Amino acid sequence: MWALATVLAKPMIGRIRPSTIVATHAWVAVIVGAILLVALGRLDQLTSTSPSQVLLLGLSGSFVVVGDIFLVRSFTYLDPGKAFTVASGLFVLFTLLVGWIFIGDPVTQVTLAGAMAIIFGVYMTRGGAHDTATTAVPGSTMAAAPTVLLAGLMWAAGLIGFDLALEHVDPIAGSTIGYMFPALAYLVWATREQQFEIFSLDATNSKLLAASATFGGFALVGYTLGIRYAHAGIVAMLESTAPIFAILLAVAFFKERLTARTGTGVGFCAVGIAALVI
Repeated sequence: MWALATVLAKPMIGRIRPSTIVATHAWVAVIVGAILLVALGRLDQLTSTSPSQVLLLGLSGSFVVVGDIFLVRSFTYLDPGKAFTVASGLFVLFTLLVGWIFIGDPVTQVTLAGAMAIIFGVYMTRGGAHDTATTAVPGSTMAAAPTVLLAGLMWAAGLIGFDLALEHVDPIAGSTIGYMFPALAYLVWATREQQFEIFSLDATNSKLLAASATFGGFALVGYTLGIRYAHAGIVAMLESTAPIFAILLAVAFFKERLTARTGTGVGFCAVGIAALVI
């Protein structure tokens, strides 16, 4: 879902702010969460959450969304494949380190082996599904470095925060509360600055934004649910495989060519995932 949302966001870069794109993901996540709570008869979970947990969830959701904004912003300077590669690798390393130090998540030999396989696999696929000229601006790698670094750091902070909060909160309610903070914050900012870009988009970009928001919103909800049922480090490693799905989607839907190097990278990621989930 995250791969689909990001692939669809790329053509909109330069026509709409990254914050607007990611804010729509957050709004869809809030709406989906609210619908699920009503359908399951658990709407009361929203009001029974303690203020301290609400604050932690809000900060965590904001960190995740801000991390996504930094990733999309980096596409201005760096090819998505390379941006994904660096941000995902940093995300895994930050999460494993912080999770081990602060919340006592175990780092076993299997976890390390799976992490190395996935990071190497993502590195092998950094150029995408085909060997073509890069679209990045020459000499822009250093310019993109801060945004990619911050993306990985924000994701790690958000993941650890959600991991702590969801031990005591219904995961669907936690997701809804967490993403409501950045969704409302964007609405307040857009109202103040009168920057409602979604109303000025042409038909093509409106459809792209709607599709990206749908996939991105469901991705955020599913991501939060996954945090409830796995160690933070495992969640980070599985989440870091999104570039692989983006490449496979490009091959399936855009007829891009899968090179030997990229295929090898996909294989390493599959081995890493199998080591973590079997």
